[in-house]
Amino acid sequence: MLDKKALIKKTLNYVKEYKYIGRYRAEKIIYNMERSNGENTYLTENLVPYINKSGVVLSFDDSFRVKHWYQYGKEIFGFYDVKATFNINAFHPFENNRMHTQEEIDMLLELQSNGHEIVHHGYKHRNAFQYSKNFGVNKWIEDDIIPLLDWMENQSHSKTGNKFKKPISFAFPGSAYDKKLTSAIIPQYFKATRGHLRDNNLATFGETGFIPSICIDQNYFFELKNIKKAIKIAKNAGKNLVLMCHSILPDECNWDDFGWGKDSEIAGKYRISPRVLKEIINEVKGNDMEFYTLAEVSGAATFIDRNLEKSIRDILSCQNEWVMIKDLVSLRELDLSNKGISNLDGIQYFLELESIDLRGNNIEDYRLLEKLPKLKRILM
Repeated sequence: MLDKKALIKKTLNYVKEYKYIGRYRAEKIIYNMERSNGENTYLTENLVPYINKSGVVLSFDDSFRVKHWYQYGKEIFGFYDVKATFNINAFHPFENNRMHTQEEIDMLLELQSNGHEIVHHGYKHRNAFQYSKNFGVNKWIEDDIIPLLDWMENQSHSKTGNKFKKPISFAFPGSAYDKKLTSAIIPQYFKATRGHLRDNNLATFGETGFIPSICIDQNYFFELKNIKKAIKIAKNAGKNLVLMCHSILPDECNWDDFGWGKDSEIAGKYRISPRVLKEIINEVKGNDMEFYTLAEVSGAATFIDRNLEKSIRDILSCQNEWVMIKDLVSLRELDLSNKGISNLDGIQYFLELESIDLRGNNIEDYRLLEKLPKLKRILM
């Protein structure tokens, strides 16, 4: 049996080796990205957000961490500024598998109301690859896809009454997937799926199907210098970079203080600090890039207010599953009078809009109109 000193030495050697492997892996990812994306192809003129202006998606997994997202991320991200994608389940794995409380649901819906996307991450966070191998793809869909869609549809905010949008995207739990699984849910249930590494690790606009990501949690040792390199590669390629994270917690925060026991120790290593997030945000903005949701990278527009979505669909004569952002950016006039609209989420995509009629609705918050650079005439 090892004495205490020998055990500490062995542990330190393991950590040192793990860090080395992690850093080697990160540098290899960057090297492959540089090779596969070739020369600078980035346009410098006529750049339009959501269409051809490259950006970054911040993608956070596992909604038992919602209080971490809300407490340490909400203020950093702001209102429709640094948009993020939060990938949710319906339960808490370290509190007897209980369902989300109303308080947690309210937090998720308030994040949505600040411009963030709420994404399907599996009802019970099952490993899709292993579960479908054991029980079949249809059983996986029946047990982990449809129940969360139903659960989300049945939830609402305790005060505002806001509901979850129908999710456009799916994030594979543990990034465990294969082409068969992707084909089974695209496009029947979702427009895009997110996993981990693949090909050049970048996403083009209008993606349907699989979108890769790079995990930047602290246990992956994907250092800030490499994150900055990946951001620069995305800009030079005119594409989008998806960064996968889990908890948002200050460096000094002790995971054990949450009282979730030893079973949660591995989950506790998947975290990023507000300090690093701020560095990433500054780097993205310094490169004149955008922050997008996964749905936006896939080209799909989303709306909190279903009356607004119906009105837009009527204007476009759109009967497709998804309203596409490219069909919204060029419209110059909108008559949305007397449509029973109470929330303007989605109006930010109308970048060429010059005139809008909002009379006869129940709107209290008009801040999103400030996102429209060419808007001159507002009737309300």
